[in-house]
Amino acid sequence: MKCRYCGSNLGMDDAVCPYCGRENEQGAGHRALMSEARDTYDRTRKETVYKARTAGRIGRLIVIGLMLAAILTLWIGIRRDSDIEAREKQYEKRIAGEISRNGEAVAETLREMEENREYLAMNCYMLNYRLRSNEAYQDYARVFTAVISYGAICDDILNILGDFDGYQEKTDRDWCEDAAVYISDWDRYVGGAFWHDPPASPMHKGEHGAFLVDIKKDTQDMVQVYFGLTDAQASAMWEMDPESLGALLYESYRATAPEG
Repeated sequence: MKCRYCGSNLGMDDAVCPYCGRENEQGAGHRALMSEARDTYDRTRKETVYKARTAGRIGRLIVIGLMLAAILTLWIGIRRDSDIEAREKQYEKRIAGEISRNGEAVAETLREMEENREYLAMNCYMLNYRLRSNEAYQDYARVFTAVISYGAICDDILNILGDFDGYQEKTDRDWCEDAAVYISDWDRYVGGAFWHDPPASPMHKGEHGAFLVDIKKDTQDMVQVYFGLTDAQASAMWEMDPESLGALLYESYRATAPEG
């Protein structure tokens, strides 16, 4: 699985991304299942010790059966997640084969999307074909990071506009704060500081460089228009810390949002 924040590889049991330190939300269900299974196993084991000392033959058999059921539940959970990882590896292998066979077509599609500034389309294309982790497309590293951030900010705004299935527990403030994280981290990740890629590197020149300038400007315009920021606020948002920016976005949103 890939980190939704930086695109790095993650294990199902990783609570946070080892590269950017963000929470691994995609693996939360797996970790919760494993935690519950382990708790059940530990609880049943303790009951076994107690009941084995006080119960008769039938009681001991019942307790042993409960313990075996707990072990079976744990085994099924582990087996199911192992199957998920196996299917994911198989899918990635198939995708890698398609990329290898159609490399020229993929490269041409990326060039067209980049030239046409199709940010969201490139984000979907890159994610579907696992291009972020493909060494053959490392020269697009900053471009891919930029479209991931742009897409995440766009999704946050869409979630503010309307509740989507599975996200009802998140509030408008949560989405404002989430967008603020991507904006505040933009220069670090898209700019290359996290990757030790200085602004003077070749990655920031030519078409890639022009793309990075445009997507940052378009992201600023999108945030400014939706949240009703002033020109000064929009220009300064890149330098703000996530907490301050999240508060600003939420306050601006509440000031312009329709009542009701």
